[in-house]
Formats: sequence, C-alpha cells, structure tokens
Amino acid sequence: MLIQSLHSRLNKVASPYVRMPAIFRMNPKTFPKPPPAVPLALETWLDQVDRSEVGREPFFRGRDAEFDIFRRACGSLHAGRVGGGTMIFQGAPGAGKSALMQECMEAVRRHSTPATPWVAVSMNPHSLRSPVDVIEAMVESANTETGRLREMVSGKPVIGMLDDLLGFGKKFYRELSECGFGAFGLSLGRHHGKDLTARQFFQKAAPFLEKFRIVICVDEAQNTPVSSTTKEVMDCLHRDPQGIPLVVAFFGLSNTQDILRQCDLSRFADERVLNLEPLLKDDAALAIRSVFDAYGLMGKTEDQAAWVECLTELSQGWPQHINRVSVTAARVIRDHNGCIGKDLLGLALEHGRERKNAYYSGRLAAGSRPPWVYREMALTAMEKDGVLSYDDLRQFSTGSRPENFLANALHAGLLAPLKDLPYHYCIPIPSLGDYLQALPVEIPPQD
Repeated sequence: MLIQSLHSRLNKVASPYVRMPAIFRMNPKTFPKPPPAVPLALETWLDQVDRSEVGREPFFRGRDAEFDIFRRACGSLHAGRVGGGTMIFQGAPGAGKSALMQECMEAVRRHSTPATPWVAVSMNPHSLRSPVDVIEAMVESANTETGRLREMVSGKPVIGMLDDLLGFGKKFYRELSECGFGAFGLSLGRHHGKDLTARQFFQKAAPFLEKFRIVICVDEAQNTPVSSTTKEVMDCLHRDPQGIPLVVAFFGLSNTQDILRQCDLSRFADERVLNLEPLLKDDAALAIRSVFDAYGLMGKTEDQAAWVECLTELSQGWPQHINRVSVTAARVIRDHNGCIGKDLLGLALEHGRERKNAYYSGRLAAGSRPPWVYREMALTAMEKDGVLSYDDLRQFSTGSRPENFLANALHAGLLAPLKDLPYHYCIPIPSLGDYLQALPVEIPPQD
C-alpha cells in the first residue's frame, strides 16, 4: 500500500535525531538563554510606539525563573519523556509574554544541530481546532529548520541525509496542503478532515515528525477557541502526541489557564503554570542601563546612574513601562543634543508618566463597566491590602454575571490572579491602582 511504502522510505532516511538515554538531562550549559538580540538603529527604535511584536526584544532582560521552567520542560523532552509537559505563561497586557516567547524560540533554534534537530513552531491559537492546520504548521517549520541546518554543514554524508529528509518533508507538506493527507492513500480532501480523528492525523504524521524534537509556542493563547475538535487536538498535544516528540508552551493573558481548562486541559505538571509578575528591580535596571549603553547615551557617571535609578523606579519593573520610559528618555536626550544632565531628568520623568497614564487609559477603555466601577474596585483593594476575593468582585458586576466581569477585567489587565491563593486577585501594577483610585469620577446617584 502507498501508506506503507511511504512510511518505509521515511524510515530508511538516516535520522539525524539520536535517542538519548534518560540519564542524560539538560542543564543550563546545554540549553542556555540566548544572548541578547542586536539592538535596532536608534532612530528606528525611537519610532516604535510600543513593544515590538515582531522579532526579539533587544533589551529583554531577566525572566530567569520563567526560562528555567521552559528549559526543564525541554530537558524532559530531550530525555525522551513525551506528554504532560505543557507550559502556561500568563499575565496582564504588557507583562512581556510575547518577548519571552521569542527568547524561548531562539533558544530552541540555537540548540538545534544536524545530529539532534529541534524545531520551534509559532502557532496561531485558532489553528488549534484543526488537526490538519496544527500538523501543517509543524511540518512547515520542520522543513524550514532542515533547510537551515542544510546550509550550516559541509560534510557530504550529512548533507545527503538532510537533503533526503528535506525532500520527504517538502513532498509531505505539498500533498498535505493540496489534498489533506492524500499522500497517505486516504483520498481525503482537506474539507473532509472530520472523517478522521485528531489522533489518526497525528499518527499519520508521526513517521516524518518523529525525526525532530518539536517545541510549539502559542501566543495570545487566551483566544484559543473552545470546541470539540480543539479538545481532540489538545489531548494529542498535551497527553499523547502519537509518537511525535513535542512539548507545548502557551503564552497569554491572565485568564489563559481558565480558557485551556475549558478545552479539557486540567492536569499540568508541577511548576509548569506561571503568572508573569514585574521584573526584579535589578533586572529592570539592567534593561534600562542596556539602552544607555547600546546607544551611547553617556554623560557623567553619576548622572547616568541617577537616570537609570529614576527610570527603573518609574517603570516598577513592568516590561511595557520599561520600554515606554526608556524610549521617552532617549527621545528627550536626543532632542537635547545627547545631554543627560540632571536638569533634563525631570522632563523625561514627566513624559514617562504621561506615557504610563496613556497605557492605563487604554486598559481602562477595554473594561466592560464604567470607569467609576474600577475606581471603587481599586479603593476596595487598597482597604484590603491589595487582595480582592471573588466575593468582593460581585459588588462591581451589577448588570452582568460576576464571572463575565472577572473575565473581562483579567483580559483587560485590570486584575491578575494571585499565584498562591485561588479565587483571589490583585491589581497587577501598583501605579495602575493609583491611577484608578485617582479617576475623576463618582458613583452615579441612584434613582
């Protein structure tokens, strides 16, 4: 049969993947954080109005604990443990989820070699309801990685091995794209994919994809569609990928875990779900200092130290704010002939506060209730040492279900779940709480 013939030919390809005994575990030296990305030209960087969602963040710093979770999950995959290693990195808007994802994907690419090929797959959450789309993304990324490795090597045996693998991969992808597994003798078009289960789709793709170690990264994962087919795909990705060595990392807003639970993902490995909090002060200061160093914003040592310290304090360690106050400060310095004297620091801080408030205004606009509701919510949080229970939130959900109010507040970044206390929440950034408390609005009079 055609399916057996193709599987046989695939298995004859000298696999560049070498199975490693389970005792060989990864450590930080074998799967390190990648070095920082090369900064953009100053004027290009200054023209950005927000953190870039394309490519790596050049001043990404910190997140060592988060990356260690990612590294250990990849270490388990490296050791042959497949299934159950799903990771979730969630947080309010501006917590640096997309930037962290780009660093993780870069680490995978740097770890990949012809002898042990690894593949980083960036996947749209809406693809998760279609097994064909998921496998197509994996195959396309595997082909791209095989081609990249092919350009890196010079030995004829290795080149021949990679050429054979790439040839099969390209044929696989072409036929999958054109007729949805027609290459496997199923005579099945894409639009009839419902005739096969997600498990069967994964089984058919395994003879090719098992040649790689695959790390799937899903950004904006809070937008994952909840459907029966999504649940089937999730079961394959999380529990049993049918022989495909893979692990999945979801990056999304603070309600991502709740959405994935609705997709029947409930049993996560220990320490694989993380809420992104502000950076440590030293890491925030390092990020801002890196901006000064990269663009030669030099002056007196004590002046630069004062700028870094004040901007770090203003950012409160929030990645979005680190970017905004850094860009604002660099613009002030540029507009004053590169001067970083203390007399300009006040102007930079003033503009930085304006940009922070503009960010908070956008978060407030995403809320489902009038501004006075969030002012009262912030005042209540202040009275309760910053912690709001689910019952506390009921009083602010007049006119809507409490769970809908909560979901919107999490999605808008006005609330974040507490790490160690279920059904309790906080305002994720102290200065956001200050902003909400100071809103010039009052509770409307009751009729």
